[in-house]
Amino acid sequence: MGKPELAGFARAHHVAFFDAMATELPGDYATQEVNHLTLAYFAVAGLSLLRELDRVNKDQIAKWVLSFQVHPEANCDVDNGLFYGFCGSRSTQSPLPYVKDPCHNGSHLASTYSALAILKIVGYDLANIDNKALLLSMKKLQQPDGSFMPTHIGAETDLRFVYCAAAICSMLDDWTGMDKLKAKEYILNCQSYDGGFSMVPGSESHGGGTFCAVAALHLMGFIQVDLASNLRDFVSIDTRMLLEWCLQRQVTDGGFQGRRNKPSDTCYAFWVGGVLKIIGADHLIDHCALREFLLTCQSPYGGFTKFPYGRIPDIYHSYYGLAALSLLEEEGLEPLHVELGILSAALASGDPGRSSQAHPGGGVLFLLPAALPMAGVGSTVRRLYLSVYNWVVFYGWAQVLYYAILALLESGHEAVYAAVERPLQFAQTAAIMEILHGLVGLVRSPVSATLPQIGSRLFLTWGVLWSFPEMHSHILVTTLVISWSITEIIRYSFFGTKEALGFAPSWLLWLRYSTFMVLYPTGISSEVGLIFLALPYMKASEKYCLRLPNKWNFSFDYMYGSILAILVYVPGSPHMFGYMLAQRKKALSKVKTA
Repeated sequence: MGKPELAGFARAHHVAFFDAMATELPGDYATQEVNHLTLAYFAVAGLSLLRELDRVNKDQIAKWVLSFQVHPEANCDVDNGLFYGFCGSRSTQSPLPYVKDPCHNGSHLASTYSALAILKIVGYDLANIDNKALLLSMKKLQQPDGSFMPTHIGAETDLRFVYCAAAICSMLDDWTGMDKLKAKEYILNCQSYDGGFSMVPGSESHGGGTFCAVAALHLMGFIQVDLASNLRDFVSIDTRMLLEWCLQRQVTDGGFQGRRNKPSDTCYAFWVGGVLKIIGADHLIDHCALREFLLTCQSPYGGFTKFPYGRIPDIYHSYYGLAALSLLEEEGLEPLHVELGILSAALASGDPGRSSQAHPGGGVLFLLPAALPMAGVGSTVRRLYLSVYNWVVFYGWAQVLYYAILALLESGHEAVYAAVERPLQFAQTAAIMEILHGLVGLVRSPVSATLPQIGSRLFLTWGVLWSFPEMHSHILVTTLVISWSITEIIRYSFFGTKEALGFAPSWLLWLRYSTFMVLYPTGISSEVGLIFLALPYMKASEKYCLRLPNKWNFSFDYMYGSILAILVYVPGSPHMFGYMLAQRKKALSKVKTA
């Protein structure tokens, strides 16, 4: 085969391919009819990665997926041994002619995972599903050794279905559907001598089995969120051997192989690359080489082939080719929640510490769509720049805190603002660069989320404190400055460490997602209080007001604009606090060990 005609990431071709797959599958897929839900997952998830989900009717898709769920009947309760999940297709919904079962049920764990993933992607609220029957019946599929049968009529048991069960529980946010400790023991028994995981105990290590094992352990909370913690702390698995095995799977052509002595394959760029992402070691991948390999697997018709320079794509490798490029932050693709195989934006709580850099110590943050990754900057240069940026701003906030405490101890709160004015203005104004970072793709934080955060802080810094000297001696300035500075010292050191080393220690992660419980109320109260106290001075001075008549035929009253800002804080602050609590629960649950 000659080399394909496509140069670079052919996004438009891939959109056309997945659009066609979501409309009507080619006849060659007829033999896969029993896996109809899984094929639909690849098509819908592919469009979502390409930011083209609006091409399909999401309500119709949700209705279609829900039609595959099996519900208990009056004479068939959840204790009868059946699994009340989702069938894979219409044919698996129909009883076989020789089966006399009034409660015929062909539901399957893999189909159930695919169904829930699709529903998550299209925005359906999974709270509307009969979770109780699904989870209670699923738990009966777990075997004494911790593995899972995929269906109640019996079938092979291996890591694929342990992963499906863990993903189902995670998406439903209810772990009553499995015994996590038993599942963990089964997974540990599948780790081979070389560090990888086999599908069943005692077999050869395999890229797909390794992903299922690591992703399930991560979802269950048995693996840390950063490489240093996984290497240092007791996490049950041999992380060093696992890391070595995964890194050995990237071969000379830049791609990943699934097993030793096998050719590199498109799908393993995700399966093995995803493992490295989960354990915090994705920075050790040769990103450029992997991207070049994946681009050689692009079909000229859109989609991806299994091996380089093929021409006829298949939907399986096409989806995992996109998923792997998403892990590499390819421009034009959405960020992926690796462990569940769905978009980060599809999860209500997002991806802690990655989709946005919130300001827990104050500032109004609205819950907006998750960030869109934008690539195009060399990984090493990007990390070097962001590391320097974060540590420079960290130094600015450290100065603010130092001078604030020194002035407070020596002269009282009346002297705090004068002591911190210059470093405060520098450190807070430097945050404008974060808007630029989002625009050019250096970080995943979307401008739509970053702008209101930084704007509210700049309004306090320049529009209230600098503009109205009457506020300088108020005690709320001290509480504001201390709340902001401690928050930002932790935040910038967290991201600075991650950019410099590729991970952040668990204690810093804990501070990042815990100190807001004190600092957010003190910071937000100080902000609102200072704006309110400045209103009379705004009215008396008429500073920044625009009166009629003027050539623009427009008037603006700075005081009323500030009142509007206060009104925005009222609903926004409790909402944001609840959001951060959810972020904390998700982030810290992943660092718990057995």
